[in-house]
Formats: sequence, C-alpha cells, structure tokens
Amino acid sequence: MMDASSNRIVLFGGDLNIREKELEKVGNVPSGIVDLWIETGKRKECAYTWDMNRNTNVYYSSTEYRPRARFDRLYYRPSTQTTIHFQPVYFELEGLEKLLSIKRYCSDHWAILAYFDI
Repeated sequence: MMDASSNRIVLFGGDLNIREKELEKVGNVPSGIVDLWIETGKRKECAYTWDMNRNTNVYYSSTEYRPRARFDRLYYRPSTQTTIHFQPVYFELEGLEKLLSIKRYCSDHWAILAYFDI
C-alpha cells in the first residue's frame, strides 16, 4: 500500500488472520493507512468477522466459550490529490444468514462491505 503512487487511492483487505495483539507486536498500521472499521465508527455488531457465537459452520465442542476475532480487515490509503473526493462512510458485515438450500453459511467468516462517498 505504501509503495503505490501517492496520487492513487489504495484499498487492501481480506482474511488476514491477524488480531489486535499481533498487530501491536508489528507496530500497528502504518501512518497514513486507515482501518475502515475504525474509521467508520467501530460498530459493535461488526467487531467480529469470525464469530463462533453466531456462525455454526465449524464445530466447536465447548459450550462455555466460543472464540471470535476480527481476522478480516479492510484498509484504505487516501490519495494526495485534492480533486478526488473518496470518503469512507459505512462498514457492515454480509453473509449473516444461512443459505436455505444447505442450512449453512457461505463461509465461517463474514464478508466485509464498505461504503464510500465519491
């Protein structure tokens, strides 16, 4: 993301399998890079993209504790060009409903959907 031309908007995301404590160990997100979940208000209902409390695709034997994490992330680096208006405004999770035909979720991770004003 940092190597791209500064006059370009850069988006990067996916299943990074990184949690906050691992991110802190590597020095956090570089300056100039924006975590879109944080930037759009850190809505609690979007805090966990891998959530065994809600997603039953993977069997987990414990009934007392079910792990969950924000493994999936979406980052944004704005352009230095002031003529480009590209503002993150909303972040949500998709895939929260089971497919009726198979009674399973599409994945054991929720999908990220971000909205921008352009």
